[in-house]
Amino acid sequence: MATVAIGDVHGNRPALDDLLARLEPELRPEDIVVFLGDYIDRGPDSRGCIDRILDLARDSSASIVTLVGNHEDWLMASLRDHYRHDWLLGMDGFDTIASYSRELAAELRHQAEAAGTGLYDGRVSLPYDRFFDLLPAAHIAFLRDLRVFHRSPDALCVHGGYDPRVGAIESQPRENLIWGSARFLRSYDGPDEVVYGHWNNAVLDANGWPQPAFGPASIGLDTISHGVLSAVRLPDRRVFQSARFEC
Repeated sequence: MATVAIGDVHGNRPALDDLLARLEPELRPEDIVVFLGDYIDRGPDSRGCIDRILDLARDSSASIVTLVGNHEDWLMASLRDHYRHDWLLGMDGFDTIASYSRELAAELRHQAEAAGTGLYDGRVSLPYDRFFDLLPAAHIAFLRDLRVFHRSPDALCVHGGYDPRVGAIESQPRENLIWGSARFLRSYDGPDEVVYGHWNNAVLDANGWPQPAFGPASIGLDTISHGVLSAVRLPDRRVFQSARFEC
C-alpha cells in the first residue's frame, strides 16, 4: 500500500492530465491518492480539472481522497453568503467562473466594478447564485465533500500544514489546516510526516526546474506556479511531475 499526494492544480488541466498519465499505470487497488486542494482559480480550466478528478475517482482502482484548499473554502463562503467577496476579489475567481461561462464572468466583473468600494464593506451583494446554478450537481457535491485533512499509514496530508503548538491535528482550528502557519513552515520536525501544498515554496534547481520542498518531516508539493504539477509517493518518496504547462 502506498500514499500518493498531489499538489495544487489551480486550473492547469494539461499539467493534471500529464501527471495522471504518468501516475495511473503505477497505481494499485490498495493505494490511496490524496489531492491536497486548490483545484480552481488562476489557470483557465478549473471546470476541466474537477471533471478530470471526478473521472479518476470513478475509474481508478485506487482510493481517491480530495482535500479542501483555501481557494475552495472561500468559493464556498460566497455560496453561503452573497455579500462575501473574498474569493472573487482575492483569489482570481473570475478565471474559475469563465471556465463555466465567459459571458457570466464578464457580467459579474462589470457588476463588481460598478459596485466599487461597496464590495469591501459588505454593503453590496452579487448574484453568485447564477454561477452556482451553472455548476453540475457533481461539482457542487465535490466542493461540499472536500476533507480538511487525511491521515494515512504513511503521512498526514493537509493543504496548509498546521500549528504544532496547538497539539494534535484533530484539535487544530480549521483555519490552521487550510492556511497553515509560518511556524509550521519554518520549524516543523515531527512527529508525523506532513505532506502539504499551498505555500508556493518549490525549490528551483540549477536549470530553474521546480522541485518539492523536503523538510525534516514534511514535503511541500506546491509547484504549479512554475507550470509543473508535482506528486510524491510514500513511503518510498518517489517524486512524479508533469511536463511544464504555463497557463
